Amino acid sequence: MFKDYVTDRDPEISAITLNLDPGVKILPYAPDIDIRDFIVLEEVMTEYGLGPNGGMILASDLMVNYLDDIKDEIDEFNPDWVFVDTAGQLELFAFRETGPLIASTLGFGTIQRAVAFLFDANFVLRPNGFISTLLLAASVQFRFRNISQINVLSKVDLLNEEQIEMIVNWSQDFKALEDSTNERESGLIRELSMLISEVFSQLGSTSELIPCSIKEEQGLDLLFGYMQRLFDSDKSKFY
Repeated sequence: MFKDYVTDRDPEISAITLNLDPGVKILPYAPDIDIRDFIVLEEVMTEYGLGPNGGMILASDLMVNYLDDIKDEIDEFNPDWVFVDTAGQLELFAFRETGPLIASTLGFGTIQRAVAFLFDANFVLRPNGFISTLLLAASVQFRFRNISQINVLSKVDLLNEEQIEMIVNWSQDFKALEDSTNERESGLIRELSMLISEVFSQLGSTSELIPCSIKEEQGLDLLFGYMQRLFDSDKSKFY
């Protein structure tokens, strides 16, 4: 995990992980702080007579009741960095009031924060998939407008170098994105994609898209360097 990469890279940095997904069954790491110690999805579903989707929505909202407990646990660790893992469904965190509230509550005082948005390599190989993801990234950035956003091209171990270069180029050169859209899409999808890419072109470049793979530990040095440049160089805590 990225936490291990950071602490191995600089042993003077202390870091912990915080899991905020109340419904996850299996994690590829052992979180230092886990919302599942406070909220059990199955118990929420049983108590309120909800299915999995409704249970996840309510469980995500109920997290705000335990923010003081989570802050106390973080204070006990007294880390330099806190890596927060949220539910993969954007509507559960980014698009409800819960997400910004948690981010603002945990990010108190001098703590510096950033949101990492993942461009899944499986969905951005075609211009329309990339543009759809770009819209989602922009909407998340709008929701967390007072927090810096890091855009990460994830799972690049599934792509070849030419594909990675093409996607990263789309993120910085919207004329190239328009050209690819014109060549590879058709009909209404082409027209909509062209219009949207033109809007982004007028707005200017988005934040740098950093290609990474946790599985292959690829690009983690770029991500770590970007985060160091983004945050101040002092020893404030980073979320």
